[in-house]
Amino acid sequence: MMEQTNWVQDQWGLVGVHDPTIVKDQDKYYMFSTDTKIHGQVTAGAQIRESSDLQHWQYLHTALPGIPTLAESWSHASGLWAPEVKQVGAKFFMYYSASTFGSRTSCIGLATADHASGPWTDQGIVVKTDGHQQGQNAIDANLVIDRNGDYWLVYGSFFGGIYIVAIDSQTGFTKEANDQGLQIAQRPARIQDGAIEGCFIQYQPEQDYYYLFMSYDSLTWSYNVRVARSREITGPYLDFKDNNVIYPQGTDYGQVGTKVLGSYQFAEHDPWVAPGHNSIFTEGQQQFMVHHVRSHAFQAGSYGFIRRIYWLKNGWPVVSPNFYHPHEQKIHLELDLAAQKLGEIIRWPATSELIPSHQIILDQAVLDDLVDYLVVRSYDWEKASWRNYLLGQDQQGSAVWIKL
Repeated sequence: MMEQTNWVQDQWGLVGVHDPTIVKDQDKYYMFSTDTKIHGQVTAGAQIRESSDLQHWQYLHTALPGIPTLAESWSHASGLWAPEVKQVGAKFFMYYSASTFGSRTSCIGLATADHASGPWTDQGIVVKTDGHQQGQNAIDANLVIDRNGDYWLVYGSFFGGIYIVAIDSQTGFTKEANDQGLQIAQRPARIQDGAIEGCFIQYQPEQDYYYLFMSYDSLTWSYNVRVARSREITGPYLDFKDNNVIYPQGTDYGQVGTKVLGSYQFAEHDPWVAPGHNSIFTEGQQQFMVHHVRSHAFQAGSYGFIRRIYWLKNGWPVVSPNFYHPHEQKIHLELDLAAQKLGEIIRWPATSELIPSHQIILDQAVLDDLVDYLVVRSYDWEKASWRNYLLGQDQQGSAVWIKL
């Protein structure tokens, strides 16, 4: 086991994190995540961790003492999945998912609190499904506020795809009783069993687009994050190549969705495997992708990962190669192309395999293949050193990292 991996395991306090989201309450950050194990004990009630710096986290307790009665009766869940937490006025809303693996008999419930750390009070079921309609699956909630101040709940997994439904901001429940909403994304069953889940919509005022972040493929080995965008919150959501993520006939399904993150390995580093089920946390001018990931270096299951998001001038996002550091920043760097310097490149294809880096000569041809790029100075925790990274997008829409 590598020393830097021990550092992650022992110091970040994020081992066991799955499907995370972050909210800030006063001067503390709170991460909510799916029930897994803490010190060998299985939790039930949605895990909460606390941090003062977004780097070091301490497990507190579960938000609820167990599975709420109505949710357990409907779904037979043994733990709560993918809690989504937002501050709404003076209250905090937590949408939790209750289901069992592979089932569409699922529900999303709502709990509320005056403080992110609790105590939390269950308010009941917001959306429930049994798969008898369009195949909706009521898990993986995301609460979104549109440009007009209206509230929406995004949800769904596999089967019938991803849906969005209007929410009453006062009650936190659907505006219309039993409304299951409108489909905004779907994959065909023959592609990884239709694997699409863990979706999150981020509205960017500067671009005036809604960005739909989606997790594709298997959460244990091939998870990857893709993005599409729309002028309207209800879609249609199109990728870099203008493919609709509700796939029409004749589409090359494996190529749909603009991939921004997947399994990867830089030289002399451990591989990072199956990153996905992301949320977006915004604080001031900074935005962060919060997700879980796995490592081949030790058998700890999943753990939480926080990385900066940057927006290219062409309106598409790129993400940092490294775990968050407060001094990471975008920099202006004149690239000396005449020096024939070597760089270490990772280019994301629209597939799900682990991508190892390889060396390239940084020349004009490399830059000409990019539609846009920026440079960040970022801290490599595994090597305990600062490095410059070019983050860009190529002519095919693929995200590109180059360690300079």
